[in-house]
Amino acid sequence: MAEVFPVIPSGIPAQTAADIGRAPDFLFDETGRSGAFQLVDGAVQEVSGAAAVRRWLELMLRQKPGAVPIYRTDGETQPGVEAASLDRRAPEGWAFAEIEQDIRDTAAFCPAIRTVDGFRFTRLRHGVEVRFTAHLHTDETLEVRTNVGE
Repeated sequence: MAEVFPVIPSGIPAQTAADIGRAPDFLFDETGRSGAFQLVDGAVQEVSGAAAVRRWLELMLRQKPGAVPIYRTDGETQPGVEAASLDRRAPEGWAFAEIEQDIRDTAAFCPAIRTVDGFRFTRLRHGVEVRFTAHLHTDETLEVRTNVGE
């Protein structure tokens, strides 16, 4: 049976955030557990450049690796955060280190991102709030705050 969604190639060339294109403007609420597309007169609003990279990160970090067919890649590493690292019974240091590695692996799939650093973690009732800095190839920096494990 043929795959409905194409597999994302692992060798994606680096490009600047301005070349990324556009993404639908989807904002999560304060809890990070739900959200909505931003509409104006019934039309979905779009973001581009660095804002599109931020939306991409917020979406990808809510995925379970390999769970959504459209986001599968041809390599062993898949974008998203493993559920095992969100187990509340796991030691906090180990869990945060695993989440950080998952974020680094996921960020590597976005051609606009050069590096990520400055991780800060906060356990929530449901999941973990993660704050970090993404450095883009355009020398811009993005302060990202997202909830994983919702």
